[in-house]
Amino acid sequence: MGGQVLKNWKPREVIRFLKKRGFAELKNNRGKGDHCCLLRETKDTRYYTEVDKGRPSFSAREMLSFVKQAGVSRAEWRKGR
Repeated sequence: MGGQVLKNWKPREVIRFLKKRGFAELKNNRGKGDHCCLLRETKDTRYYTEVDKGRPSFSAREMLSFVKQAGVSRAEWRKGR
């Protein structure tokens, strides 16, 4: 059930969502090709993910990977494009 709500997000929507939650795009972009590298560091944790900007949208399975990598709850992802 949870994955269906998360499917079909566009890369720009994922990037915007993560930036609103404290992620910053790395200046020295280590991603390959058209990947956007995003990082959020707190006192105790470090979250890193890459978003492929060349994709039209992401499947539910790919979105669940972003949920795990970003440390943002599924409930928060469901609320917000």
